[in-house]
Amino acid sequence: MGYNLSYGKLPDHHPGAENSSSPNASSLAHDEFTTIVLPVLYLLIFLASLLLNGLAVWIFFHIRNKTSFIFYLKNIVVADLLMTLTFPFKIIQDSRLGPWHFNSFLCRYTTVLFYANMYTTIVFLGLISIDRYLKVVKPFGDSRMYSITFTKVLSACVWVVMAFLALPNLILTNGYPTRRNVDDCLKLKSPLGVKWHSAVIYINTCMFVVVLIVLIGCYIAISRYIYKSSKQFISSSSRKRKHNQSIRVVVAVFFTCFLPYHLCRIPFTFSHLDKILDDSAHKILYYCKEMTLFLSACNVCLDPIIYFFMCRSFSRRLFRKSNMRTRSESIRSLQSVRRSEVRIYHEYTDV
Repeated sequence: MGYNLSYGKLPDHHPGAENSSSPNASSLAHDEFTTIVLPVLYLLIFLASLLLNGLAVWIFFHIRNKTSFIFYLKNIVVADLLMTLTFPFKIIQDSRLGPWHFNSFLCRYTTVLFYANMYTTIVFLGLISIDRYLKVVKPFGDSRMYSITFTKVLSACVWVVMAFLALPNLILTNGYPTRRNVDDCLKLKSPLGVKWHSAVIYINTCMFVVVLIVLIGCYIAISRYIYKSSKQFISSSSRKRKHNQSIRVVVAVFFTCFLPYHLCRIPFTFSHLDKILDDSAHKILYYCKEMTLFLSACNVCLDPIIYFFMCRSFSRRLFRKSNMRTRSESIRSLQSVRRSEVRIYHEYTDV
């Protein structure tokens, strides 16, 4: 589930490829960007994600699934952690630390896992926005849609669908890797795999567009409802205004992480442009694509912001943990002071 190459690299057109005529300033700049800048950036978000999502796992482990919203957030944590596990392979690939056939492993497993979990997160962000809309605008709707059982079934369906889209990409990437084809994931796919790959690209794009429309629609509907209700019930609208602020956080994270990447992917969906664009245009697209892909990966570090601002149980548990730590440190320091006082007293009396 993904695009052309491991993490979407341009086939044979990216600057600094082996077929370059001679090393120059442009290819050296590309090498520094690919082998130094990108690995460092991914290493930073890898470490940050392990810390933030590890803390999120610990907190959510102590929170019961009492609402559909909390259950959706837990699914996002799982998707983020699985996506984070692909970053070390991305770092090894870009820094060229692995063997030449390492890319075949990336094409078959790592890239599929990366994109599958990215779009899983996108779908759950859409479900969260719908959940917020129903809780604010239609709080007395069909009770089945608010039940945990319905939420679990719907979440399971999301994972099954994403696995259904991803597994054929994994299975049909079964070509024998050579030095000539290992840098292009499409060349490692069977003819059926290439067709499935193209179909998944359009499915993922449609999925993103649908979620984008849902997010914008829910945000507008909630804002309008709160604006109307605030004129009549000031006290009740203050609580619902918090829901509006929370979905605003979701929209901000979604637009920051995923919109630039999908806008940058538009030229790559038209294969005939590959022959029209010159090397400089390919170079610009390559840099744009890599940076917007990095923004998409940064989602694993921004999702904890959603947990903090939107989930009251999460923020309460987090503050409780920090308060317990502060309290224990205060107790230890107080005990240390008392031991010092006792020691000084004994030394004084001994004299």
